[in-house]
Amino acid sequence: MLTRVQHFTPSQDPAEGLGVLTVFRLIEEAMPRFFAAGKPIRISRAPGCFDVLGGIGSGCALALPIAEAACAAIQARGDEMVRLWSPCRDGSRTQLLSVRLSDLVPLEGPIDYEEARAFLLPDPRDRWAAYILGGLIALAREHGLAPAHGADLLVNSDVPNRCGVGSSAAVTVASIQAFALLYDLELTPFELGRLAQLVEHEVLRVDARASCAMAAVMAEPGELMMLRGAAADLERRIQMPSDLEIVGLETGTQSAPDGRVQDVGDEAGRAARFADLLAQPPAPSLRDELGDLLFRSHEAYRAAGLSNEACDLVVDFLRARRADGGAVFGARITGRGGGGTVLLVGERGKVWYEALRAKKALNQATGHSGHVFRWSSPGAAAFGAIDLQPKTA
Repeated sequence: MLTRVQHFTPSQDPAEGLGVLTVFRLIEEAMPRFFAAGKPIRISRAPGCFDVLGGIGSGCALALPIAEAACAAIQARGDEMVRLWSPCRDGSRTQLLSVRLSDLVPLEGPIDYEEARAFLLPDPRDRWAAYILGGLIALAREHGLAPAHGADLLVNSDVPNRCGVGSSAAVTVASIQAFALLYDLELTPFELGRLAQLVEHEVLRVDARASCAMAAVMAEPGELMMLRGAAADLERRIQMPSDLEIVGLETGTQSAPDGRVQDVGDEAGRAARFADLLAQPPAPSLRDELGDLLFRSHEAYRAAGLSNEACDLVVDFLRARRADGGAVFGARITGRGGGGTVLLVGERGKVWYEALRAKKALNQATGHSGHVFRWSSPGAAAFGAIDLQPKTA
């Protein structure tokens, strides 16, 4: 029987999560085809998030980190090559790409964002790399980074794409953090979030939600973040009450195209009231009001054309479950709307089963077996980094 060689000393961090453990496995399996056996590797991580309320033209958002996350593992090279590897199971895009540092950061200075778009975006199958290499360009342009050597970078994410749960922000934040770790750049949490927004706006030209980038950086597990303004400044943190839980159900539909912003009424007011209710002692009437705020938000999205049949089916099913005494208080579509994910708030330990009932109803109606989001996890700043050191003889 063959014993697989372990090239690195495994981390003992109990909070690293399934995504990081998957990266450990990928690293070991890729030795020495991608990573070198004798050099350390640093790992960063950034989670996806729910927009619990707000986040669409309201100037206010309540964001909650999820357990699913993007992880980036980086190792220094001895030449100027930057090699990217991002595993893709379905063959819908490329998995391996290489560029020279001189193509991104020539001696006369880093290319500008218009040049970056022309270089990184022409082939749709390579578009994923723009979220990663865009971060390197942003570090060079905004912080004067002039890297003296290249890097091998593995990015793996278990945040589902186009589901309204911040998949692109998670990848961008984890990648920027990885480059900053490798090249010894110290970034404040706010600056890391700002750079992630900059990459999405200036390189990808997408109207990404600032709340997702900031939550991916600054979130603490189980805490709602109230973010305000175009830059998503952190106003306050709100600990979820012990009797409540937020979970989500992915519906097999895609979130709205970038820039699709509609009038959904006083979403900022609903978000502020939701936060105020969480701070009050629990009472049945207040828990019902929490749910009503979510249902009203969803109806505003539906009226604005920002929902779809699958999400409406799930929300209507859950409204009926509440009327029948189920453990769910309310539900709404997440993100910009259009599709993606429905989140539920309800009794801790019980609302999970309501999500499973909704998943069954969705499957019967559409044939799609949706992913259920449960649990929460730290943002990139709280997670920090994991250092893998080469094993010695």
